[in-house]
Amino acid sequence: MTDNKAFKRAVRRLAERENLPYAEARRRMLAEDPAVFHHHPAPDVSALAGLPYTANRPVDLPLAAAIVGACRAGCWPCQDFLIPRLLEERATIAALAGAVYSLWPTAGPLASPATRAWHPLVRAARDSDGGTAVMAAIDRMSAKEVTDLLDDALDHWALGGADVTPLLLDLDAAGQGEPQARTDDQTDGRPPGYRLSPGTVTTSYGPLPVLLLQPATADAGAEDLRGRCRWQPWDLSVVPALDATWRIRMDIATRSLREIVHVDAEGFDDLELWVAAEPDRLPED
Repeated sequence: MTDNKAFKRAVRRLAERENLPYAEARRRMLAEDPAVFHHHPAPDVSALAGLPYTANRPVDLPLAAAIVGACRAGCWPCQDFLIPRLLEERATIAALAGAVYSLWPTAGPLASPATRAWHPLVRAARDSDGGTAVMAAIDRMSAKEVTDLLDDALDHWALGGADVTPLLLDLDAAGQGEPQARTDDQTDGRPPGYRLSPGTVTTSYGPLPVLLLQPATADAGAEDLRGRCRWQPWDLSVVPALDATWRIRMDIATRSLREIVHVDAEGFDDLELWVAAEPDRLPED
């Protein structure tokens, strides 16, 4: 949340006019229009405009980016303010939901009846010119059904910036990971660099997705993760709870990893651990 000077002046005027404590005046102003004063990191959702699920109707990209940013930040005031606006933009809902559910073979057991009934249409339209049927089905939905579809889709978009648990398993100490030799263009003025390898491990709960970091510059490695990133060593026993200050971000529309970052108390990036040089689509499995 950003308290800029104009907002503070407006709060003070309201407090003086109605003889309110500053905190109460601030709460009332945010309640009137929180999206004006809450500034969440907005993802790039430009790929939504090219999806085939809207029957060529326009997609409100700024609105889509704002609601996804609010969901990833866990900001309910902004979500409550933006969702009624979004419900009037059914093509934007089609794009948001289509980008998610076109990737999944089923809608999942937790999806609403409306989403489960709509899901086969978007799967059929993924590889064909079926956007008209997808959009027509959304247009026929009741207010409750389209709200349920939107809620289901936003749950997935919120996980596009999912919290993760960073675990430091020092393979370098066992001689299994050697950093590349330092070069000026790798390290001069740049943070330590890493290569990223996605994979899975088998657990008693089923397959667990993991991302392995391999040093790509001489100053990368376990010491950097312990010091700069403050990761804790892992003894291969208990996996700790999620750490809400570390995020893995994905681009759902292109099915690719985007970045691994640390965020501050307001949800803004304050450390970039890894950023994709270009979209790298994940394998189907």
